Amino acid sequence: MKILVAVPGNLHTVRMNRFVPDALAALGHETQVVDYSPRLGEKLRLKLTRRSAAEGVEARLLATVEQHRPELFLALYGVNVSQRVLGELRARGTPTVNWWLNDPFQWQRALGILPPYDFAFTNAKYSVEQYAAAGLQHVRFLPSACDPSVHRPIDGVAPDCAVSFAGDWSALRERLVERLASEGVDLRVYGPWRRKLRAGSPLRARLEHGFFSPERMVQIFARCQATLNVHTWRERFDFGLNPRVFEAGACGTPQLVDHKRELDELFTAEQRAGMLIYRDDDELVRLARSVAPRAAELKAAALAAAPVFQREHSYRARMVELLRVVGAGKKDWSG
Repeated sequence: MKILVAVPGNLHTVRMNRFVPDALAALGHETQVVDYSPRLGEKLRLKLTRRSAAEGVEARLLATVEQHRPELFLALYGVNVSQRVLGELRARGTPTVNWWLNDPFQWQRALGILPPYDFAFTNAKYSVEQYAAAGLQHVRFLPSACDPSVHRPIDGVAPDCAVSFAGDWSALRERLVERLASEGVDLRVYGPWRRKLRAGSPLRARLEHGFFSPERMVQIFARCQATLNVHTWRERFDFGLNPRVFEAGACGTPQLVDHKRELDELFTAEQRAGMLIYRDDDELVRLARSVAPRAAELKAAALAAAPVFQREHSYRARMVELLRVVGAGKKDWSG
């Protein structure tokens, strides 16, 4: 099948703009990618005309549709895919799909994006209920994933810290990491934090500043006894899993992760054995302190679960499920 995948090009660490097309190609589909982020010339025209980004890239997306004539259109997020582009695809009889991966904290934003698509998927299970209550009945659950070609254990690497945190800064994350440091936890921080840290922050000496690739993140995981996972929506939603859950799991890296309902629903007790699941700050401190004494036990449990993550929670597995749903829906249309 000829599939056109529309992606944002400005992703750094979680490059589903690469992982999803690669998974579809590995399944035997003729896959073409179009980046809907405005190019330099388009940005300049946008400033002059004061048009929206979706209008600015519209002509290029329409030209790509005309050139490749896809049998399926898949947008990741789809923030700059205009109604006109979707209308052209609809006129051609091409099913349109959106995989929205910013839930639960941006589900209200998605209310203005998902309605025109024939199929829509959310990464947060209980956001489906929110969409249904808002009148969107076509949204299904499709969680985030890992790419086993990248996210896999690395042998022969000695840890150089008990706990790592790899990711973007937020006030919540800074508070938690600083609390752990003050409690004597041996940790290191990786990410674009330098300009955000307060003057005199004790975290500066523990920081490796800057964005990092998926491959670098795997190396970071390998050099710690456990990685800290703090969902962006911690303390706001008790559901929705971020990609780190699956990426660390596939790498065989133990993780300290804030509780989400799907952790109990997607994973067995054995698969969760390498996860230290915390519900409040004090529990996080207690579990983080336990990492070093339990390092061998936790690592063995995480490594034992890694093949399941790679097999059942890969982007390939997600695309198989997405195409199954679309295929069943197409049969409903015709019959």
